[in-house]
Amino acid sequence: MKRRAFLGLGAAAAVSPAVFAVPVNRPQKFDESYDVVIVGAGGAGLAAATEAVKNKLSAIVLEKESVVGGSSLICGGQWAVGGTQEQEKRRIKDSEELFIKDMMTTGQNQNDLDVVKAYVRETKALYEWMTKDLGVKPISVTLSGGMSVPRAHTFKPAEVINALRKFAVDGGAKVVTRAKAERLLWDHERNCIAGVRVSRRGTMVNIEAKKGVVLAAGGFSRNPKMLKKYAPLLENAAVITGLGTQGEGILMAQAYGADMIDTNYIKASYGFTLKPSTIKDMALTQFKGAIVINKTGRRFMDESISYKTQADIAFAQPEGKSWMVFDDNIRKTAMKMDPMQDGILWKSIDEGKCPPYVFMGGTIEEAAQKAGLDPKVVAETVKKYNSYVDAGKDPEFGRAGLASGQGKLVRIEKAPFFIFPSVGAMIGTYCGVRITPKAEVVDVFGETIPHLYAAGEMTGGVHGASYMTGTAFSKAMSFGRIAVRAISQRK
Repeated sequence: MKRRAFLGLGAAAAVSPAVFAVPVNRPQKFDESYDVVIVGAGGAGLAAATEAVKNKLSAIVLEKESVVGGSSLICGGQWAVGGTQEQEKRRIKDSEELFIKDMMTTGQNQNDLDVVKAYVRETKALYEWMTKDLGVKPISVTLSGGMSVPRAHTFKPAEVINALRKFAVDGGAKVVTRAKAERLLWDHERNCIAGVRVSRRGTMVNIEAKKGVVLAAGGFSRNPKMLKKYAPLLENAAVITGLGTQGEGILMAQAYGADMIDTNYIKASYGFTLKPSTIKDMALTQFKGAIVINKTGRRFMDESISYKTQADIAFAQPEGKSWMVFDDNIRKTAMKMDPMQDGILWKSIDEGKCPPYVFMGGTIEEAAQKAGLDPKVVAETVKKYNSYVDAGKDPEFGRAGLASGQGKLVRIEKAPFFIFPSVGAMIGTYCGVRITPKAEVVDVFGETIPHLYAAGEMTGGVHGASYMTGTAFSKAMSFGRIAVRAISQRK
């Protein structure tokens, strides 16, 4: 007898309580009823709502915070997609096939290939709909971590979120804030998820999902208990995510046996100021030519690798300290290519003001002295690196390009010079419940949980062992749409 048959009997003793929670049975009568109930109003949830509208399904989006957007609203706006007209305008040759290859290489083949393929196809379709039908356009296209060609299309997150919400609401979807999903409800007669129990402004209500529930409730960066369980080394790391990323969606799915994957790959992301508070405190300057040094004044890694892997290596340095070193040419290039990151971080320098989080000098030695580093050693490090650039080969760490081995290395030679103390911070957990390419939630036995879908940061399988810049934002929206499309097509 299959596990879900045991659930149907309602016999808690038949199922190990160490693995599965006792299901919460549906009430005799629901307070509200919709075709689709979506938990979370970030990019994933709102994209799911737009797909419900397009498929003429009634839908409600439940958001526990007082505003919509979640982590998507405060992200850097990088949207990875391959083979776009924006790339063609810049003579960038890219394709879905190359995108998939880069994803698997970056993820060290620990990601789910079928899920990756579904994501790459969908993000292209979503991008074209967003830019052509909704009129939201990217600001730039840049090369960043994990990419063999520039494919990070930079958007203003608020414009994307507002466009998704407007389309959904105008089409009849209901978006409710300050509504916290507490438990999934089980129909033991139909043998499927039947709805969601919700705490809404002091009142507990039961909302029916006639066709399916989409969990899009984010990761668990702000849940110390879950971090301690899955990533104890990051329990006290700085966190730059939405306030709602506390893992409730994952816990609700786990109550029905949802499998968890990629938890051993939870990492911080490198490039933040020492006391970050928003994503705007993150630099991507290393992917434009900066080098990274430790307390001894020497390099210790290939600066073109994913910023998640960079964080691991940087944390392992003496006292966990490291600094980016770059010149004015690199700074200006970074500002132009990443206007929502470096363009904000280094803007005041063009106004004649050096921000307090970076040290500036007319020479490398002056900048190093201000940073408390050995001027002579740092100058020697830069000189040695420049010789590698001239020779076209980095024999120390194998850096072959600006990002993922791509992009011609540049010398650090144009004053003023900058030394930027940098740390890793949590911008997402990038792991979670296992899903199929149709966004169906899979349990520990490899079976799909009927009528339960998931999208966004709370899912695993897309990234694997590491992370390509721009894949979190687009992954969330893509699988939100995939989930509801699968619901609409199910007989």
